[in-house]
Amino acid sequence: MKDLQQQRLERFREILAKEGLEAFLVSKPENRRYLSGFTGSSGFLLITPQEAVLLTDGRYEQQACQEAPDCRILIYKGEFLEAFRETCSDLQIRELGFEKDHLTYYMFEQFEKNLAKVKLRPLSGLVEGLRMVKDQEEIRLIQEAAVITCAAFWYLLGVLEEGQSEQEVAAILEFFMRKNRGGPPAFETIVAAGERGALPHGVATDQKLRRGQMVVLDLGARYQGYAADFTRTVCLRRVDRRQREIYELVREAQGRALEVIRPGVTASEVDGAARSFLQEAGYGEFFTHALGHGVGLSVHEEPRLAPGQEVVLEPGMVVTVEPGLYLPGWGGVRIEDTVVVTETGCEVLTPVTKDLLIV
Repeated sequence: MKDLQQQRLERFREILAKEGLEAFLVSKPENRRYLSGFTGSSGFLLITPQEAVLLTDGRYEQQACQEAPDCRILIYKGEFLEAFRETCSDLQIRELGFEKDHLTYYMFEQFEKNLAKVKLRPLSGLVEGLRMVKDQEEIRLIQEAAVITCAAFWYLLGVLEEGQSEQEVAAILEFFMRKNRGGPPAFETIVAAGERGALPHGVATDQKLRRGQMVVLDLGARYQGYAADFTRTVCLRRVDRRQREIYELVREAQGRALEVIRPGVTASEVDGAARSFLQEAGYGEFFTHALGHGVGLSVHEEPRLAPGQEVVLEPGMVVTVEPGLYLPGWGGVRIEDTVVVTETGCEVLTPVTKDLLIV
């Protein structure tokens, strides 16, 4: 049986054939890893109908050979551009596609200068299109990341106290995830208490937690490169009627979106299920971001669950569903799960209770 990298390369070569391309240069690290298996921080992947050439420097020679056995490894000793020019000449490449949304303008200028005989063709989304639908191994790795993430949340609830700073809470979560098989966090952990909960990306500060505050906790572990993304909002020691009202609106909005997710539905329809409910409830202006996004090697990738996004959901897509309400001067509530689209609906990979927790 062909391994995953071979299968992915073959599928990508089919895309190159449709685009009429004889070669494509992958520079984005996540895309390079997806197609080659190489996890190093420096390198380019050149793909032709017959070859996959991984160009990197001497720091990564052993790693590249171990991680990318389906590629020809080219270790350059001097300048990358010199080695790349020689490779293009050896392979008789006349036209080269590249990732226009990742390659820097400086590097593009250097390519124009050093690859005078090669026509450069800027393209976008070719590898990302493949990455939208996860294979079973990818789903397994995301599930593992989700298990670690949820365990960190449950652990925190047992040690969360008044007087801790948001930064201390974030550190507790991140240490737990690393200690329990997680790699670097998928993103900077968000801990936003009280009025700061109105900041959708309110990363942790030295502000102390106080009794009666709602606390937005947004965290995600990585496992072997794959991310999870999860949010719950809890109340510290007590809850008032207003807090409960806003929380229940967000919970209902998320539930309505989850009920809509299935193959054949568009991304905008899923977003609309939550957004229309919050608008009808009179809170539409306080839901200020997209409903969700794809999760995989990147914590934010395609497809986006947002207005105007007409991507049709397919089995194997992994997305977040994260409605939120953010009221300036009061605070905010967000509930987020990572889910995988199945043949008949969706499976929640972060199955933590959505009852309002008072801790």
